[in-house]
Amino acid sequence: MFTQWILFAHVLSVITFFLAHGTSVAMAFQIRKETDFARIRAMLDMSGTTFMAIFISFLAMGLSGLTLPFMVKLWDKVWVWLSIVLMVFVFFWMAWFNEKSFKELRRLVGLPYMRGNKNFPAETPASAEEVASHLKKLRLHSLLIVGYVIPAFVLWLMTFKPF
Repeated sequence: MFTQWILFAHVLSVITFFLAHGTSVAMAFQIRKETDFARIRAMLDMSGTTFMAIFISFLAMGLSGLTLPFMVKLWDKVWVWLSIVLMVFVFFWMAWFNEKSFKELRRLVGLPYMRGNKNFPAETPASAEEVASHLKKLRLHSLLIVGYVIPAFVLWLMTFKPF
C-alpha cells in the first residue's frame, strides 16, 4: 500500500512540475518575438513566479523516483538507471541553458539577475540591437528536445520497461 502512495506522489509531482513549468515554456517561445523591453521584463518576471513550485515538485519527483526502485527491487533493471541518467542530464542541461539564455537576458534588459548562485542588481539596459541579437541566439529546438523528448522517452522506459 505504501508503494502505491509513493507512486502516486511521483506521478503527482511530475504533473505539478510540468504544470508549473508551463509558464517558463510559454515565455521561452513567446519572448523571441518581443522587442518591447517592458514586455520582455514582464515575461521574465512571470516565468520566475513559478520557480518554487518547479523546484519543490522536481525534488519530490526525484526523491519518489529514487525511492520506488528500492521498494520494488528494480535496481538491476537497465531502464531504471537510464531513466535516472537521462533526468540528471536534463536537469543540468536546463540549468546551463537557463544560465546562458534567460539569466543573461535579464541582465541585458535591466533586471536583477544571477550568475551561478550570486545575485546581482539591475544594470543599465543594453541596446535594442544587443537584446535582439541575444534573442535570435536562443535555440528553442534544443530546449524542446531536452525538455520534452527526453522526458517522453523516460516515460516510455518507465511504462514499457524494455530492458
